[in-house]
Amino acid sequence: MTDPSQPEAGLPATIGRLGPFAVARDGTLFPEATERAPGFGFRWRGRRIAARLLPGRVGFAVVAAHVPFTAENPALRTRVIAAVAGLRGLLPEGWGLRLTPDHAIHIQAEAPLDRPPTATRLVAAATGFLLTLAPIVALLEEEGARPA
Repeated sequence: MTDPSQPEAGLPATIGRLGPFAVARDGTLFPEATERAPGFGFRWRGRRIAARLLPGRVGFAVVAAHVPFTAENPALRTRVIAAVAGLRGLLPEGWGLRLTPDHAIHIQAEAPLDRPPTATRLVAAATGFLLTLAPIVALLEEEGARPA
């Protein structure tokens, strides 16, 4: 095992680890494993948000809600499906929405991330994602979607 305080060739000295990242003294994050995009997760309003660090950007994915089953409430189901269809054209650039066979409403988004990546920049990007996501989730729940 290597000492995280000792720099590798071409990398600054690190002060420790934060999940899948080595953290440099200036707060810069370096992925520990390069074979796949490093990621992290967090919870917001009972939903699990998955985030992954990509070159120059950060990606987010969440199950925002579920469409009610026809047996539960056919009228609500129709309203939620109409809301999902309407949202597709209103999502910001870099955002996607899909409905899966298990009736889950998945939302994915990518946002630019200034270099070098730092924990502060990741938190700022996550906050921006949540601020945009909040009214989408509110609309889906107003129309009768089940919480995720």
